[in-house]
Amino acid sequence: MWILIALSIVLLAASITLVIKVVLLRRAFTEIDDQVRDHIDGTNSSSFRLSTSDKCARHLANDLDDELKELHRERIFLQNGDKRMKENVTAISHDLRTPLTAINSYVDLLSSETDEAKRKEYLDRIKDRTEELKYMTTELFNYSVSSDTQYDSKLSTEDLNLKNIIGDSLLSFYKEFSSKGITPAADFPEEEIIINSNRKTLMRIFDNIFSNVAKYAESDLSVTLTKDGTVTVKNDAKGLTPVQVSKMFDKYYTVNDGKNSTGLGLSIARDLLGTIGGQISASLDDGYLSITITTGKKQA
Repeated sequence: MWILIALSIVLLAASITLVIKVVLLRRAFTEIDDQVRDHIDGTNSSSFRLSTSDKCARHLANDLDDELKELHRERIFLQNGDKRMKENVTAISHDLRTPLTAINSYVDLLSSETDEAKRKEYLDRIKDRTEELKYMTTELFNYSVSSDTQYDSKLSTEDLNLKNIIGDSLLSFYKEFSSKGITPAADFPEEEIIINSNRKTLMRIFDNIFSNVAKYAESDLSVTLTKDGTVTVKNDAKGLTPVQVSKMFDKYYTVNDGKNSTGLGLSIARDLLGTIGGQISASLDDGYLSITITTGKKQA
């Protein structure tokens, strides 16, 4: 009799222990399930917290924790890559308009030019700009299908005459400047200023700078090139404030609350200069905006 009572007590205690164990395990798996959902939703990235000390449950939680942390890292990587890709595509799309603007200017010059030598020169420049447009559309396609987050591929360099680069870019905006009554004043040294750099990158830099001038200048524009290869672009900008000038190289910032511009031009110029070892800065003095560009190492 006493043996049966003892066995019943033991069985009852075991049953109670088992029930408690099951309840705690169910709570643990509910906690795991909730925290997995939070990790997947991105609302939580901390380590798992369990109210049970069960070794199997904790082992499962640790394994899931490791996998979900890796998933979180991959999510951040993909999100950053997607953001960079969108910025790159936006930048190139912005730049695609510049060759089209240049081609339009050359066509306008061509239509009123009677000198055959000049006409040939304008046709050659239209061809160059068409090739540039083709190159940029190819780049846009490559970036859209590539997982590479680096915007600029390895750049080929050559010895370039900086005077010609600036002159060609200025001429590209002939129509825009003329429509505003702006006649650019160029102050260049007599000798050639040769730098070793990438032609397409330099053209994009100055195109973006002069595109900005064409949007915001009112009547005056001067371009100065020194013997050490420093370029200063100066235009009247009476509506600008020092605070606005300090933000001119920020992405998507528009200096005069313009509704039709993205504010990308000067930001792109700054980023491109960084790829060739150059720098850009801006200052405001007595209603005139000065943008100073160093384009990298000058050839001896």
